[in-house]
Amino acid sequence: MKKMEEVINRPEPGAYQTTLGELLREAAVLIITALAICLFSQNTKIMSIVFAAIVIFRFVFFNRRGDVIFFLMGVILGGGNDLMSMWRGVYYYTPATILPVPIPVWMLLFWGEIFVFFRKLIRYGPFLRPETPRKRLLDLPLALDIILFAVYRIIIYRYASVPWLPDALYAGILVARLLLLPPKTDERKLMITILLLGPVYEIALIRCGLYVYQNGFIWGLPLWLIIWWVFIIRVFKAIIDRIEHSVATRLS
Repeated sequence: MKKMEEVINRPEPGAYQTTLGELLREAAVLIITALAICLFSQNTKIMSIVFAAIVIFRFVFFNRRGDVIFFLMGVILGGGNDLMSMWRGVYYYTPATILPVPIPVWMLLFWGEIFVFFRKLIRYGPFLRPETPRKRLLDLPLALDIILFAVYRIIIYRYASVPWLPDALYAGILVARLLLLPPKTDERKLMITILLLGPVYEIALIRCGLYVYQNGFIWGLPLWLIIWWVFIIRVFKAIIDRIEHSVATRLS
């Protein structure tokens, strides 16, 4: 009887949380990849081999349960965004491609690694809030952000070539969104972190000659892109947290 009560009252296992070591290792993978891009990006075959080796090393030594899922999400969603953005003339890659579309083949895999890093960052201590395994699939902030996501993409697809217009529209929408539904403390910390780190990494890739944006403002980086990262990281957090809690609940 006592054992039965222990089983019934056993708490649900917490959702996945990143350790500092895991986060630093994932950041090291991105830094090493950036160095490889600076050295080899204009030779697509060599860069593809180098990055394939990086990905294999990463999954052999650093892999955690669920990383493959987020990697595949990045390949599909990040690669899909690349296709749409280039089709609409938002930016273009400078390296040659062996694919029927103007994307270096290794870049598709790179998006997978970026999404894995987002998982590690979002699930790290300062960016977590108390566990809520029964979080609703869709709440008002996430529903609003999904609508704004579509609005943001329409704006940039139509007006990427117009100086300052996308920047002003992006900034106005973000300010209105934050005033209407202010982010929680963990979300604010995450948004500030990506505001500090994201542009630095993007500028490094731009200066290494990976891609070119229209109307670059800061060393080739458009202002609207900085605003975009601040907005989208909160959306990623909402989605990733739900995935992690759902998996934890199913495993309980």
